[in-house]
Amino acid sequence: MKVDLGDIPVAGYDINDIDFPKRHAALKQETRDLINVILESAVSAEAFPNAGRFCAITIVGHADRVDVAGVSPEDRRKQELDNSTLRAESAQAFVFSEIFNRLVSQGFTGPVDQGSLTNVEIQTVACGSADLTHKNPGNDMEQRKDNRRVHLIGTMFTPA
Repeated sequence: MKVDLGDIPVAGYDINDIDFPKRHAALKQETRDLINVILESAVSAEAFPNAGRFCAITIVGHADRVDVAGVSPEDRRKQELDNSTLRAESAQAFVFSEIFNRLVSQGFTGPVDQGSLTNVEIQTVACGSADLTHKNPGNDMEQRKDNRRVHLIGTMFTPA
C-alpha cells in the first residue's frame, strides 16, 4: 500500500543561501513535525528491512530568478540551477544525517552512506527558477524568499 507522507515546502532562503539545517531550525514547529513524519517513516523502514516497508524521499530545490543587470542569460540560468541544486543537496545531507542519528540512537547500525540504505531512497531534483511561487516578485524580498525553497516529498510503501 502506498502512503503519501506529504509535500512540505521549506522557503525563506536569502539570496545565495543554501543552508537547509539553518532553515530547518527557523521553521515553525508544525512544519518540523511534518518533516519528522517523513524522517520517522524512513527510520522505521530502514530499522526493520525485512518488514517490507520502503520509504522514498524526493527533495526538490528551487531558486528565484537572477535578474541582476549585466549577467548573461546563460550565467543567470547556471546560477539559478546551481542554487537550487545546492539547496536540494543540503537538505539531502540533513535528511540522511537525521536518519543515521536516529537509527544509531535507537541501537541500530547506521548506514555508512546513502548508497548503503536498504529500504530508503533519497533523491534530489533541481528546478532552477522554472517553478516560481511568485512569477513577478519585483523588489519584494519576501516573495523572492518564497521562490527560494526546497520541497520534501515523502512516500511510504507498506505490505498490503
